[in-house]
Amino acid sequence: MFGRQQKDPNPSETPEIPNIMFPSPGEIEDSTQDNSQISQGVNLSQPEPEIVQVVEKVSRIISPYFIAIVGLILSEDNFLLGLLLITVGILSLSKVSWKSITAFLREIKDIFN
Repeated sequence: MFGRQQKDPNPSETPEIPNIMFPSPGEIEDSTQDNSQISQGVNLSQPEPEIVQVVEKVSRIISPYFIAIVGLILSEDNFLLGLLLITVGILSLSKVSWKSITAFLREIKDIFN
């Protein structure tokens, strides 16, 4: 009464597989040209949904910590890769960019010249 129903060992109906017609390469090129002409004339900037914005903010906060933790874990097996990931994680946590690093290196270079 409360048990599972027994399955039919020989299903009588097989699911139908739909026929899919793939476009030829010429049709694909024509459609991409049409799409590029349309996209040039119309501004496609749509506002992002709120959940996408929230996920982006959370990932900006969590990703540097994740990179640093993975670097700590990998430093046992591969010291160089672990040290690189730890450095990248710490630099991204302290909001250091490539531009600020190159500016700092130029200042040091100018001191010695």
